[in-house]
Amino acid sequence: MPKNIFVERAEELMASFFADLQTVVNIDSGTYLRSGVNQVGQYLQQRFQQMGLQTCFDKQAKEYGDHLVAVHTGTNPQGPRLLLVGHMDTVFPDGEALRRPFSRSYLKGVEIAKGPGVLDMKSGLLMGIYALRLLIEAQAVDYQTLTFVCNSDEEIGSPSSRALIGRLAQESDAVLVLEPGRVLNRIVSARKGIANYRVAVQGLSSHAGVEPDKGRNAIVELAHQVVALQAINGTIPGATLNVGIIRGGERTNIVPDYAYCDIDVRVRDRAGLEAIEAAMQRVTVHPMLDGTVITLSSGVKNAPFERTAASQQLVQLVREVGTTLGLEIEDVSSGGASDANTTAGLGVPTIDGLGATGGLAHNPDEYIEVEHLPMRIALICGLIQHVCTYYRSGQRL
Repeated sequence: MPKNIFVERAEELMASFFADLQTVVNIDSGTYLRSGVNQVGQYLQQRFQQMGLQTCFDKQAKEYGDHLVAVHTGTNPQGPRLLLVGHMDTVFPDGEALRRPFSRSYLKGVEIAKGPGVLDMKSGLLMGIYALRLLIEAQAVDYQTLTFVCNSDEEIGSPSSRALIGRLAQESDAVLVLEPGRVLNRIVSARKGIANYRVAVQGLSSHAGVEPDKGRNAIVELAHQVVALQAINGTIPGATLNVGIIRGGERTNIVPDYAYCDIDVRVRDRAGLEAIEAAMQRVTVHPMLDGTVITLSSGVKNAPFERTAASQQLVQLVREVGTTLGLEIEDVSSGGASDANTTAGLGVPTIDGLGATGGLAHNPDEYIEVEHLPMRIALICGLIQHVCTYYRSGQRL
């Protein structure tokens, strides 16, 4: 079987790819390191502009880096409007790149590359860029437009980029997210939704030694609530609940008047979210100690990335491309959220996990597998081409 043209061309560009990867990995770009994130953005902007894309930055306040948006106009005004999504931020602190810069080595006989954010997801960003480069060189850009957004805050839930990504998704026919694939033949077709909750207890303070009976101990009440709330875990199909943080009290000689816990909830679908929230409400409306008041409040919520008919058609297109590459594509569900939750939650056909293979994301030993990069880049190229062919035949996602 002759080698796929995109695999062959990607192999020829690996030296250039790794030069780019080394540069961006060696820039500290933790979410709150604004200057580093912006440095990565400016570097990627140069690459986009060299390929003829129009670029702009969605400027942010001091807390976050700016989001980079690049747009390429294709050759088919009736073709699909595609959105590629990747993030520039990492979970690592300032100085991490100096402590363990980009490197290449071997793990159990497999060549790997390491460095902060190399898997999640600086390699994915570059894979998307190189795939687009190959398509442009091959004049295989039979889409209406291809928009590429590189955001700066995905690792904390995309608080400043979610609206931007949502707007761009609603202007698109399909979304391709470049989070790690981890295994050569694997993509992500569903992700759990995430919701954060806080249960707070208001009690009454008093002197712990002189008048303890006049107080209402918020920590004791919260302890009852925590046990009852954690018992919800495992009772709703596809949903998990974890009490992860507890805070309360100021001094040991004061009956504490305030305490709270923070809870992580993950759900497979919207029905699960509604069910688990109703179960939490049933628990928190019944204080065990007279004179205490319980408040249940919700914070960040990422909608579940559910398998829909449209997204499954996108999966089928990936499978067909995989066949041409000798891959039997496997689509999996992930317990972690990404920007795919935002786009899929808006009803836009979305596929995720198109990035690099490797492992140990968010760990100092995070790595990517070098050998698989050309094949995964070719998979992205082939998917974009296949979506365009699908639209050329008159079908729609």
